[in-house]
Amino acid sequence: MTVLQTSDQQQKAAVGRKSVTESEWFFMMEGIFNTINHTMIGVVCIYTSWLCWKNGFDKLYTWHVFLTLIGYHLLMAQGIILLYSGNGWTQKLSHSHKRTVHWLIEIVGCSCCVVGIALEIYFRQSTNRRHFSSTHSIVGLTSLVFLVLTLVNGLMALFATELRKRIRPIYSKLSHYLTGTVCYVLGMVAIVLAYEKKIYHQNTITEGITMMTVFTIAVTVLSMVGVTKTVYNQLRTLAK
Repeated sequence: MTVLQTSDQQQKAAVGRKSVTESEWFFMMEGIFNTINHTMIGVVCIYTSWLCWKNGFDKLYTWHVFLTLIGYHLLMAQGIILLYSGNGWTQKLSHSHKRTVHWLIEIVGCSCCVVGIALEIYFRQSTNRRHFSSTHSIVGLTSLVFLVLTLVNGLMALFATELRKRIRPIYSKLSHYLTGTVCYVLGMVAIVLAYEKKIYHQNTITEGITMMTVFTIAVTVLSMVGVTKTVYNQLRTLAK
């Protein structure tokens, strides 16, 4: 009897050690990919800022490129990533603090996008050029529409507790996650399409454009990991 109990205890201990090891590997890989993601965000933003400087900040189009890149590729991405449990620099923040930082970053990011797009519209209007005549501009406009929707249902999610008598908190939060995801992904797609514009081809080499394209796609995918997990869990909750 004692031998059987000892054997069972050894098996449970072995399973426990295996579980701990797998958990450690998961957190380690999570940290590695998170670091890679932040690095790629930084590389693209610094590289494009340098290209904008070469192109000249005295041009309105340069500001369009710079502000929309900072808005989507840097600030929106960081605003999304910071809510992920695997994000390094926000792991010690409480949920309420994360939510506050998220709102602050996203407001600044959205402002950059709106101003950047507005400058491009003004530039085209003042030079009698066609509006929204390319895939890049149409995708960017669609992202702007979802940006407005995201801000609206973001306010609903922020005051979900106060509005729970009219709408379940899970619905307002889920709608915010979904429209925010569409807004961000479309914005990043618009940035990828923008890499074919003259400002890039005139100021850098083909390999630089390829690098930014690959990095931007990778950043989009990695930044969506936490949101995808949250949406999946919320859909499972609704299905119960």
